[in-house]
Amino acid sequence: MGKRARKEKQTAPPPAEMMTPADKRFAGTLNYIARGVILGGSLAVIAGLLIPGLEMGRMLGLGLLVGCLAGVTMKNMNDRKEGR
Repeated sequence: MGKRARKEKQTAPPPAEMMTPADKRFAGTLNYIARGVILGGSLAVIAGLLIPGLEMGRMLGLGLLVGCLAGVTMKNMNDRKEGR
């Protein structure tokens, strides 16, 4: 690494310092929704594999939808707990 690269690396502020509180809150909301979608989709696929006669595509779609709603619910519960 040359002198110029080290200089640029040291002077650039981290992305977390550039974010406003509203941006941080929005990023937290997306984090909760992403967790819910991943969890809901994976549980739906597992249920689709274990229960015979169910369509995998439909199970995955419903799991993703339910996961999204679960993520929003988790975010709302966390906001109430923190008093926002």
